[in-house]
Amino acid sequence: MTSDLNSRLKEIFETYPQETAELKKELDNQNNLCCPWHRKGHPEHKGNFGLMGDCLDCMEEINKGRCTIDVCNFDFDMYWTVRSFWLKVDIKGPDECWPWTGTTKKKNSETSAYMPSPFHKGNMQSAARVAFWTARGYVGRHRIQHKKGCDILCCNPLHLRLSQLISIPEPTKVEKVQLNYARFKANAEDKSDPA
Repeated sequence: MTSDLNSRLKEIFETYPQETAELKKELDNQNNLCCPWHRKGHPEHKGNFGLMGDCLDCMEEINKGRCTIDVCNFDFDMYWTVRSFWLKVDIKGPDECWPWTGTTKKKNSETSAYMPSPFHKGNMQSAARVAFWTARGYVGRHRIQHKKGCDILCCNPLHLRLSQLISIPEPTKVEKVQLNYARFKANAEDKSDPA
């Protein structure tokens, strides 16, 4: 059976050499893509994507209920992007809506936040999408929707859902809100302490 499959694949590759080369190039490129959660020197969150461009490493964590706002989860080169985003969110109580205070369009009916993505052409995303990506995990092109009755500007990750994947468990709380890179914060505190 395997030899039949291999011979059929060889025949297809020889019949469509240009398409085969383009597919190989696309797969090689995808293997080098990283989701925002990738940290240099670690194999996780790199080249492991589903059909919707979702990071399969993140999807595992989302299924475990991950929900944390911690800039230390990201490589330092993502620190300013993630921190800058969350500084534009009015973080309130866990059951309240957390309004986006950054850029809006169409008379405050759409939000616009900066976040590079390996599977989106532009670097501007909806604030809800960025909130989900940075608090729960990178889900690529999956649609993010607000909980029923939620404010359209809300970025509370507890109020956000994946519209196509209703089987994903919803987190019960935001584990942490950490907007400073602890390693550099600790170094700054060490330098300020004369002892």
